[in-house]
Amino acid sequence: MPPNFLDPADAETFVREGFADQSARLRHILVIAERAEQSAREIAARHPSLQVDARVAQCAALVHDIGYLDQAKRTGFHPLDGYEFLCAHGAELLARRIVGHSSSPEEACLLGFSLPESLDDVAAKLVTYWDMQVKQGGAVVGYEERYRDILGRYGEDSVVGQAHRLARPRIRNILADVDRLLATVEGSADAGQ
Repeated sequence: MPPNFLDPADAETFVREGFADQSARLRHILVIAERAEQSAREIAARHPSLQVDARVAQCAALVHDIGYLDQAKRTGFHPLDGYEFLCAHGAELLARRIVGHSSSPEEACLLGFSLPESLDDVAAKLVTYWDMQVKQGGAVVGYEERYRDILGRYGEDSVVGQAHRLARPRIRNILADVDRLLATVEGSADAGQ
């Protein structure tokens, strides 16, 4: 029976098994999932009208890099491969939350791929928020350090480097949006600012 990617335990088991031989990437994924779930719970408590589901955020974070797995690879572009893999397993809304994570839209443009419509809800934003603050291996860092880490790993002139450079304004906006949600309480005077 295929895993239920909408169940955190099933999604985590699948990811742990799939990335068992990639410990740095697995740790990256697990830390992002833990942080996304915690942040989603905090945002849900502070902003009940947003109806944030911490389990959905956790599942999206768990599967955001699933397109790197051999069984999911089709195009070699992990966000699109992950999207298609999740859709094939009945998790289209989850797939739409991960297809546009981090610099994926910019990288897709540079590579000539068309991405399906992504969701831009809190769960999707939390995936980018934490992906851009957790290094391979699971170290939590600030965005600027993570950006330098990515450029150092891939090269400034690589497609990944170019995509991240193009994505910086959009990613900074996502980081600011999530920071605001974590710092304010619905109904408070500064919640709308």
